[in-house]
Amino acid sequence: GPWNTPWDYFTNLIQLVLSLRTAWVRLYNGAVARRYGITEKNPAGDYWKKIPGLVSWLAVTPMDELWAVAPTGALNKRLTKTLQNCRSKNHGNMGSLSGEELEEEWEVI
Repeated sequence: GPWNTPWDYFTNLIQLVLSLRTAWVRLYNGAVARRYGITEKNPAGDYWKKIPGLVSWLAVTPMDELWAVAPTGALNKRLTKTLQNCRSKNHGNMGSLSGEELEEEWEVI
């Protein structure tokens, strides 16, 4: 099953936060990474991907709104946009886009 996959090791992990649909980690140098590919059938997910920017602290809501304190002390909110599964008579089922993330941006609060 999906839980028979090897553990991912972070030598410099200092924070882990969880929403209802994914996991985020903060590394010692302030970098942030997100776990992609988590589904009911694949609860371990597929891979980690770093996102731009450095942070001093992370918090996430159950609905996957990521909040971060920047090294400058500014509060930032991560804007996450999810592409929904699109069905169209002309284009058929574009299921490959289901749940995929568009590029995200930090919004300074």
